[in-house]
Amino acid sequence: MRELDAPLDTRAHAEHLRAKVAAATGDDALSAGVGGPKRGATGAHLALLQAEQAAVVGRTFNGGGHVTLFEDLGPLCFVLGRPESDIRESSERVLGPLADGEHDHLVRTLDAFLRLHGSLNAVARELYLHRNTVRQRLRRIAMLTGADLGDADARLALQLALLGRAALARLAS
Repeated sequence: MRELDAPLDTRAHAEHLRAKVAAATGDDALSAGVGGPKRGATGAHLALLQAEQAAVVGRTFNGGGHVTLFEDLGPLCFVLGRPESDIRESSERVLGPLADGEHDHLVRTLDAFLRLHGSLNAVARELYLHRNTVRQRLRRIAMLTGADLGDADARLALQLALLGRAALARLAS
């Protein structure tokens, strides 16, 4: 970590360093993650956390032997960059009882509903369910989470919570 006076091609620099360390250790599958840039001691801590998460998640996306910038993680950037315990607590708070693992069918229904832009027909087709079953599950999801599925902000919070769970699963693998 260092402060720079001039712009730097971060990806090329990180790849150069990764290749040097890989050659020195004989580990071609060595991966590297890049976080930041950030300022100050607190910023350095956050950049290190981002770099660690970028390396781990990047390895699950691309396999070993690559450099992954935190910004390469796409929408996962909206839930990562924080300690795993914070991500877990936030997801559990939004999902409520759906986070306990006993309602996987409801989580799959919610995920499909959000990905398919609220189309009952599309959700029913994807999950091989009747439309009425999808409606019943959505009512149950709304009751368990306390979320109004007709509200865009509530749907976004649910989507971010599901994304957080997916990110944690990638970090654990």
